[in-house]
Amino acid sequence: MAHECDDCGASFGTLTRLRLHDCGDVQPETTVGLADREQSQSTGSSPADERNRSVTELETLLDRFSDGDRDALHYALVEFESALSAAVEEANSGDTYRDVFWPYHERVGDALDEAARSAGWSFLEDVIDAHDPTADDKIPLVTPTVANAVGRNLIRTRLTDGVSAIPVAALEYLDTIVVTADDTADTAREEVHAYGWGIGHPDHSVADHLRARASEDIFSVNPTLEHAFYADQYAAVDLLETLVRDQSIDGTLPRITRDDMPYRRYLLDCVYGLKTDDYWPGMPRYYDWDEEFDYTFELDETVEQRIRDLVEEAGFDANLPNDWTFRDLGI
Repeated sequence: MAHECDDCGASFGTLTRLRLHDCGDVQPETTVGLADREQSQSTGSSPADERNRSVTELETLLDRFSDGDRDALHYALVEFESALSAAVEEANSGDTYRDVFWPYHERVGDALDEAARSAGWSFLEDVIDAHDPTADDKIPLVTPTVANAVGRNLIRTRLTDGVSAIPVAALEYLDTIVVTADDTADTAREEVHAYGWGIGHPDHSVADHLRARASEDIFSVNPTLEHAFYADQYAAVDLLETLVRDQSIDGTLPRITRDDMPYRRYLLDCVYGLKTDDYWPGMPRYYDWDEEFDYTFELDETVEQRIRDLVEEAGFDANLPNDWTFRDLGI
């Protein structure tokens, strides 16, 4: 459905793009900070000035969201992106970037989660569209924060309404981040691990996507598969068997004092916590899904035996104790 601006007549695919477009006729109240920044850029202000201005506006917009203005959150994301972009341009940009990113990653992620819980998936789908990770050469700097909120609601939807209720757009977004992001985009890559909760979706094959990128992206596939076990241990063990038996996955991890570790052995690290109740996957950040749902997990005996048989079949038990446990498979 197209959304048309009443003032300039431009048409947009989503409400978010309509709200955020630069209308030459009328500028809504929520874009005052953006206009000020554009004016300051034309007068040659420094990256530090731009960062401070965006952070101030971001604070204002988060306060407005807390007061019930949901639209303010869309603009808060724009200011967050702007503050991070300015931080990148500063001297000692690494420390400056972290000083901006980490405090607001949590606050904005919490706000996005709150909005999604109130308005439903349509709100996050609007955000996803407005901050498309494929639109430019680099993924948006707010991508980890958006992915965090998407991951939280993906897990929540799976546990409350079932896998079919997860929007395909949410799964495609998380998968696209991993495919698109640079190898150095560690935080963005970590926040997508909840993608595993979509395993078994009728309209998006998580298993097929993980198989397709296992050789090139083992460090993301492993923790994603770990999440999948908590979503559907039977589908997850099917996928684990397929991956470990796939001889085309022939990469290795270097180790200083021992032989290199095959990727297929590393994949078995994903079952490390399945037999204990004192360990849960740590992503998405700031979200204890096991506590929210008082979640308990019990590994089916047949699934446990399949994993044990798989370890022995692949010969990966050779360097394990005779009485090895799943903890011994951890890396």
